[in-house]
Amino acid sequence: MEQRFTLAAGENRIPVWLDEPASGEIRRVVLGVHGFGGSSADEIQANMAEEMALFGSAVVRFDFPAHGCNPEKELTLAGCVETLTAVAAEAKRRYPDVEDLCIFASGFGAFVTLNALDELLELPGRVKLVVQTPSLRMHETVLSMMGISRETLWALDRYTVPRNPPFDVTYRFYEELRANVVMNSYPIPILILHGEADAYIRMEDIHAFKRINEGAKLVFIPGATHRFLEEGAWDMVLDLLRDWFMYEDVLLCDWE
Repeated sequence: MEQRFTLAAGENRIPVWLDEPASGEIRRVVLGVHGFGGSSADEIQANMAEEMALFGSAVVRFDFPAHGCNPEKELTLAGCVETLTAVAAEAKRRYPDVEDLCIFASGFGAFVTLNALDELLELPGRVKLVVQTPSLRMHETVLSMMGISRETLWALDRYTVPRNPPFDVTYRFYEELRANVVMNSYPIPILILHGEADAYIRMEDIHAFKRINEGAKLVFIPGATHRFLEEGAWDMVLDLLRDWFMYEDVLLCDWE
């Protein structure tokens, strides 16, 4: 059962999608966090919501500022963190008896989630985290995705990304990203899913992140690029998500 509503967080109006299991029995809450230039309606997020709802999850998706249906036009890391934490708090408010807040975060969404993790861990219950192709040095990833240099962005001050809808990346936003690299140790186990053919995230960064986080599990998806659109990749991801959210382990494979 799918619902759509707007969450008021201060002056912000956050578009939210909520998918609940048809059975009505909710075992866990799953928060879907989209990537740079994406939205809650992404194929990846929509498929995740449909699959997780079948397994007794209430799935909450939302749009970051300047993305999807979010009316906020200014893209800042602080605004994205505030949006994520407001949606997570609303999810816990709606389902106070569900212990686990499970988070599936892609690319930029993983970067925002790791920046917000201290605040998320202050919410009641446990946090279970899966990061897909995490952008650990997001300032570098943004330049790579836009195909411009830091010097060019500095000279322009504002670059319009031709997505639907288009949105602006400012040099100030770039500097905000650069000041908040997430190559750190985190106090919870993390499942890291990374495509073997990802052109945006350096493999050595993924390995370094895993070494820093001894409790993390790293699984490479064979042949997958940054968005995991290759045949069979998404089915593999769904199996891994179910394992991690249900058992906080990867049960059927070990591809590290």
